[in-house]
Amino acid sequence: MDSNIYISSLAFLGQPIEALVAFCEKEAINLEFSSAMPYHKDMEQIYKESKFVRMPHNYFPAPEIPFVVNLASANEKIRRTSIDHCKNGLHLAKASASPFYAAHAGFCVDPNPAELGKKIAVPDHLNKEENKKHFIASIEEILILAEDLEMDFFIENNVVAPFNYDGTNFLLCTEFEEISWLFETITHDRLGLLLDTAHLKVSCQTLGLDLNEEFEKIKPFVKAFHHSDNDGTKDNNLPLPEDYWFLDYFDEFRNYVHVLEVKSLGMIEIKAQLKLLIGDGN
Repeated sequence: MDSNIYISSLAFLGQPIEALVAFCEKEAINLEFSSAMPYHKDMEQIYKESKFVRMPHNYFPAPEIPFVVNLASANEKIRRTSIDHCKNGLHLAKASASPFYAAHAGFCVDPNPAELGKKIAVPDHLNKEENKKHFIASIEEILILAEDLEMDFFIENNVVAPFNYDGTNFLLCTEFEEISWLFETITHDRLGLLLDTAHLKVSCQTLGLDLNEEFEKIKPFVKAFHHSDNDGTKDNNLPLPEDYWFLDYFDEFRNYVHVLEVKSLGMIEIKAQLKLLIGDGN
Protein backbone atom coordinates (compact mmCIF):
# COMPACT_ATOMS: atom_id res chain seq x y z
CA MET A 1 0.00 0.00 0.00
CA ASP A 2 1.27 3.50 -0.81
CA SER A 3 2.83 5.10 2.26
CA ASN A 4 0.39 8.03 2.22
CA ILE A 5 -2.79 5.94 1.89
CA TYR A 6 -4.49 4.67 5.04
CA ILE A 7 -7.62 2.64 5.82
CA SER A 8 -9.74 3.69 8.78
CA SER A 9 -10.47 1.03 11.38
CA LEU A 10 -14.14 1.77 10.57
CA ALA A 11 -13.68 -0.59 7.63
CA PHE A 12 -13.23 -3.42 10.13
CA LEU A 13 -15.99 -2.42 12.54
CA GLY A 14 -16.75 -5.09 15.13
CA GLN A 15 -13.55 -7.11 14.68
CA PRO A 16 -11.55 -7.88 17.84
CA ILE A 17 -8.45 -5.75 18.03
CA GLU A 18 -6.13 -8.77 18.09
CA ALA A 19 -7.63 -10.12 14.86
CA LEU A 20 -7.47 -6.68 13.23
CA VAL A 21 -3.80 -6.23 14.11
CA ALA A 22 -2.94 -9.67 12.74
CA PHE A 23 -4.86 -8.94 9.53
CA CYS A 24 -3.18 -5.56 8.96
CA GLU A 25 0.25 -7.10 9.52
CA LYS A 26 -0.51 -9.90 7.05
CA GLU A 27 -2.00 -7.61 4.37
CA ALA A 28 0.44 -4.71 4.96
CA ILE A 29 -2.46 -2.29 5.54
CA ASN A 30 -1.74 1.24 6.74
CA LEU A 31 -4.34 1.66 9.48
CA GLU A 32 -5.87 4.73 11.07
CA PHE A 33 -6.91 3.68 14.58
CA SER A 34 -10.16 5.59 14.69
CA SER A 35 -12.76 6.94 17.11
CA ALA A 36 -15.18 4.01 16.75
CA MET A 37 -12.81 1.50 18.36
CA PRO A 38 -14.19 0.38 21.74
CA TYR A 39 -12.39 0.64 25.06
CA HIS A 40 -9.74 -2.03 25.64
CA LYS A 41 -7.53 -1.93 28.71
CA ASP A 42 -4.43 -2.75 26.67
CA MET A 43 -5.29 -0.70 23.57
CA GLU A 44 -2.44 1.77 23.92
CA GLN A 45 0.12 -1.01 24.37
CA ILE A 46 -1.32 -2.94 21.41
CA TYR A 47 -1.06 0.20 19.29
CA LYS A 48 2.55 0.86 20.27
CA GLU A 49 3.63 -2.75 19.69
CA SER A 50 1.93 -3.20 16.31
CA LYS A 51 4.29 -3.91 13.40
CA PHE A 52 2.56 -2.07 10.55
CA VAL A 53 2.15 1.55 9.44
CA ARG A 54 -0.45 3.25 11.63
CA MET A 55 -1.64 6.51 13.13
CA PRO A 56 -4.06 7.47 15.92
CA HIS A 57 -7.14 9.60 15.26
CA ASN A 58 -9.33 11.82 17.44
CA TYR A 59 -11.07 9.68 20.12
CA PHE A 60 -8.40 6.98 20.20
CA PRO A 61 -7.68 5.22 22.42
CA ALA A 62 -11.21 5.25 23.83
CA PRO A 63 -11.16 5.76 27.62
CA GLU A 64 -12.91 3.47 30.07
CA ILE A 65 -15.35 6.24 30.98
CA PRO A 66 -16.74 7.67 27.70
CA PHE A 67 -16.65 11.39 26.97
CA VAL A 68 -16.81 13.65 23.91
CA VAL A 69 -13.57 15.34 22.87
CA ASN A 70 -14.48 19.02 22.90
CA LEU A 71 -11.62 21.49 22.72
CA ALA A 72 -14.13 24.38 22.77
CA SER A 73 -16.05 23.33 25.89
CA ALA A 74 -16.94 25.97 28.46
CA ASN A 75 -16.71 23.18 31.04
CA GLU A 76 -13.14 23.27 32.36
CA LYS A 77 -13.08 19.56 33.26
CA ILE A 78 -14.26 18.48 29.79
CA ARG A 79 -11.87 20.87 28.07
CA ARG A 80 -8.91 19.74 30.19
CA THR A 81 -9.72 16.07 29.58
CA SER A 82 -9.95 16.83 25.84
CA ILE A 83 -6.63 18.67 25.76
CA ASP A 84 -4.89 15.88 27.68
CA HIS A 85 -6.40 13.29 25.33
CA CYS A 86 -5.04 15.18 22.31
CA LYS A 87 -1.61 15.50 23.90
CA ASN A 88 -1.59 11.75 24.42
CA GLY A 89 -2.59 11.35 20.77
CA LEU A 90 0.44 13.40 19.74
CA HIS A 91 2.71 11.22 21.87
CA LEU A 92 1.25 8.08 20.26
CA ALA A 93 1.71 9.60 16.81
CA LYS A 94 5.32 10.39 17.62
CA ALA A 95 5.95 6.88 18.98
CA SER A 96 4.60 5.30 15.79
CA ALA A 97 6.27 7.76 13.39
CA SER A 98 2.81 8.85 12.19
CA PRO A 99 2.51 11.82 9.83
CA PHE A 100 0.22 13.72 12.24
CA TYR A 101 -2.47 13.47 14.88
CA ALA A 102 -5.88 15.04 14.23
CA ALA A 103 -8.88 15.90 16.42
CA HIS A 104 -12.34 17.16 15.56
CA ALA A 105 -13.16 20.85 15.73
CA GLY A 106 -14.98 21.96 18.88
CA PHE A 107 -18.65 22.18 19.81
CA CYS A 108 -20.50 25.07 21.44
CA VAL A 109 -22.45 22.53 23.51
CA ASP A 110 -21.32 19.46 25.43
CA PRO A 111 -23.11 16.47 23.90
CA ASN A 112 -23.34 13.09 25.55
CA PRO A 113 -21.38 10.38 23.73
CA ALA A 114 -24.66 8.65 22.83
CA GLU A 115 -25.87 11.78 21.00
CA LEU A 116 -23.08 11.84 18.43
CA GLY A 117 -24.48 11.24 14.95
CA LYS A 118 -27.97 12.02 16.22
CA LYS A 119 -29.93 15.13 17.19
CA ILE A 120 -28.02 16.97 19.91
CA ALA A 121 -29.85 18.86 22.62
CA VAL A 122 -28.98 22.56 22.42
CA PRO A 123 -29.55 25.10 25.23
CA ASP A 124 -31.63 28.18 24.51
CA HIS A 125 -28.68 30.54 24.88
CA LEU A 126 -25.35 29.84 23.24
CA ASN A 127 -22.25 31.97 23.74
CA LYS A 128 -20.38 30.97 20.60
CA GLU A 129 -17.70 33.62 21.02
CA GLU A 130 -16.80 32.17 24.43
CA ASN A 131 -16.52 28.68 22.97
CA LYS A 132 -14.36 29.97 20.12
CA LYS A 133 -11.97 31.57 22.64
CA HIS A 134 -11.71 28.27 24.52
CA PHE A 135 -11.09 26.45 21.22
CA ILE A 136 -8.22 28.75 20.28
CA ALA A 137 -6.65 28.51 23.74
CA SER A 138 -6.87 24.70 23.67
CA ILE A 139 -5.21 24.46 20.26
CA GLU A 140 -2.46 26.89 21.24
CA GLU A 141 -1.65 24.75 24.28
CA ILE A 142 -1.59 21.54 22.22
CA LEU A 143 0.64 23.20 19.61
CA ILE A 144 3.31 23.84 22.26
CA LEU A 145 3.65 20.08 22.67
CA ALA A 146 3.37 19.51 18.90
CA GLU A 147 6.32 21.86 18.41
CA ASP A 148 8.36 20.10 21.11
CA LEU A 149 7.63 16.68 19.57
CA GLU A 150 8.10 17.96 16.00
CA MET A 151 4.65 16.55 15.18
CA ASP A 152 1.83 18.08 13.14
CA PHE A 153 -1.56 18.63 14.77
CA PHE A 154 -4.58 18.87 12.48
CA ILE A 155 -8.19 19.88 13.09
CA GLU A 156 -10.91 17.96 11.25
CA ASN A 157 -13.89 19.94 9.96
CA ASN A 158 -17.16 19.25 11.77
CA VAL A 159 -20.36 18.16 10.05
CA VAL A 160 -23.67 19.95 10.52
CA ALA A 161 -26.59 17.78 9.41
CA PRO A 162 -30.13 19.05 8.75
CA PHE A 163 -31.46 17.40 11.91
CA ASN A 164 -28.99 19.46 13.97
CA TYR A 165 -29.59 22.82 12.30
CA ASP A 166 -32.40 25.27 13.02
CA GLY A 167 -30.58 28.39 11.85
CA THR A 168 -27.99 28.25 14.64
CA ASN A 169 -24.82 26.30 13.99
CA PHE A 170 -23.37 25.12 17.31
CA LEU A 171 -20.52 23.22 15.59
CA LEU A 172 -17.27 24.99 14.82
CA CYS A 173 -15.41 24.81 11.50
CA THR A 174 -18.09 23.30 9.28
CA GLU A 175 -17.54 25.71 6.39
CA PHE A 176 -15.00 28.15 4.93
CA GLU A 177 -16.00 31.13 7.05
CA GLU A 178 -14.97 29.50 10.34
CA ILE A 179 -12.18 27.37 8.91
CA SER A 180 -10.53 30.52 7.60
CA TRP A 181 -11.17 32.22 10.98
CA LEU A 182 -9.22 29.42 12.70
CA PHE A 183 -6.20 29.65 10.42
CA GLU A 184 -6.19 33.43 10.45
CA THR A 185 -6.31 33.43 14.26
CA ILE A 186 -3.57 30.80 14.64
CA THR A 187 -0.75 30.86 12.13
CA HIS A 188 1.49 27.93 13.01
CA ASP A 189 3.45 25.60 10.74
CA ARG A 190 2.32 22.55 12.75
CA LEU A 191 -1.40 23.30 12.41
CA GLY A 192 -3.42 22.13 9.42
CA LEU A 193 -6.85 20.99 8.29
CA LEU A 194 -7.80 17.33 7.93
CA LEU A 195 -10.63 17.74 5.43
CA ASP A 196 -13.38 15.17 5.72
CA THR A 197 -14.97 15.34 2.27
CA ALA A 198 -18.17 13.66 3.48
CA HIS A 199 -18.53 16.17 6.33
CA LEU A 200 -18.14 19.02 3.88
CA LYS A 201 -20.76 17.54 1.54
CA VAL A 202 -23.39 17.33 4.29
CA SER A 203 -22.54 20.73 5.77
CA CYS A 204 -22.79 22.45 2.39
CA GLN A 205 -26.19 20.92 1.70
CA THR A 206 -27.43 21.89 5.18
CA LEU A 207 -26.14 25.47 4.96
CA GLY A 208 -27.12 26.01 1.31
CA LEU A 209 -23.52 26.36 0.10
CA ASP A 210 -21.94 25.20 -3.15
CA LEU A 211 -19.66 22.24 -2.40
CA ASN A 212 -17.05 22.95 -5.06
CA GLU A 213 -16.93 26.67 -4.33
CA GLU A 214 -16.41 25.97 -0.62
CA PHE A 215 -13.66 23.49 -1.34
CA GLU A 216 -11.85 25.89 -3.65
CA LYS A 217 -11.75 28.44 -0.80
CA ILE A 218 -10.75 25.89 1.84
CA LYS A 219 -7.97 24.26 -0.24
CA PRO A 220 -5.07 26.39 1.09
CA PHE A 221 -5.61 25.10 4.64
CA VAL A 222 -5.91 21.39 3.81
CA LYS A 223 -3.05 19.06 4.79
CA ALA A 224 -4.80 15.63 4.65
CA PHE A 225 -8.11 14.00 3.72
CA HIS A 226 -10.79 11.62 4.97
CA HIS A 227 -12.82 10.00 2.18
CA SER A 228 -16.34 8.53 2.30
CA ASP A 229 -19.71 9.41 0.82
CA ASN A 230 -23.35 9.98 1.77
CA ASP A 231 -26.62 11.36 0.36
CA GLY A 232 -25.93 14.86 1.70
CA THR A 233 -28.24 14.55 4.72
CA LYS A 234 -26.20 12.40 7.13
CA ASP A 235 -22.56 11.42 7.55
CA ASN A 236 -22.86 7.62 7.40
CA ASN A 237 -19.52 6.60 5.82
CA LEU A 238 -20.86 5.05 2.64
CA PRO A 239 -18.54 3.72 -0.10
CA LEU A 240 -17.20 6.09 -2.74
CA PRO A 241 -19.36 6.08 -5.90
CA GLU A 242 -18.03 6.16 -9.44
CA ASP A 243 -18.87 9.89 -9.62
CA TYR A 244 -17.38 10.74 -6.20
CA TRP A 245 -17.16 14.52 -6.18
CA PHE A 246 -13.52 14.70 -5.09
CA LEU A 247 -12.11 12.61 -7.94
CA ASP A 248 -11.65 15.69 -10.13
CA TYR A 249 -9.30 17.12 -7.48
CA PHE A 250 -7.37 14.02 -6.47
CA ASP A 251 -4.33 14.47 -8.73
CA GLU A 252 -3.73 17.92 -7.28
CA PHE A 253 -3.44 16.35 -3.82
CA ARG A 254 -2.05 12.92 -4.73
CA ASN A 255 0.94 13.20 -2.39
CA TYR A 256 -1.14 14.21 0.65
CA VAL A 257 -2.22 11.69 3.29
CA HIS A 258 -5.56 10.11 2.33
CA VAL A 259 -7.68 7.97 4.63
CA LEU A 260 -10.46 5.77 3.27
CA GLU A 261 -13.10 6.11 5.99
CA VAL A 262 -15.82 3.75 4.75
CA LYS A 263 -17.61 1.39 7.13
CA SER A 264 -17.47 -2.40 7.09
CA LEU A 265 -15.50 -3.42 4.02
CA GLY A 266 -13.87 -6.66 2.92
CA MET A 267 -10.43 -6.72 1.32
CA ILE A 268 -11.86 -6.97 -2.20
CA GLU A 269 -14.04 -3.90 -1.54
CA ILE A 270 -11.11 -2.00 -0.04
CA LYS A 271 -9.01 -2.64 -3.14
CA ALA A 272 -11.87 -1.56 -5.41
CA GLN A 273 -12.35 1.65 -3.44
CA LEU A 274 -8.64 2.44 -3.55
CA LYS A 275 -8.53 1.79 -7.29
CA LEU A 276 -11.40 4.23 -7.76
CA LEU A 277 -9.71 6.86 -5.61
CA ILE A 278 -6.05 6.63 -6.56
CA GLY A 279 -6.17 4.80 -9.87
CA ASP A 280 -4.57 1.49 -8.90
CA GLY A 281 -5.11 -1.41 -6.54
CA ASN A 282 -2.19 -0.87 -4.16
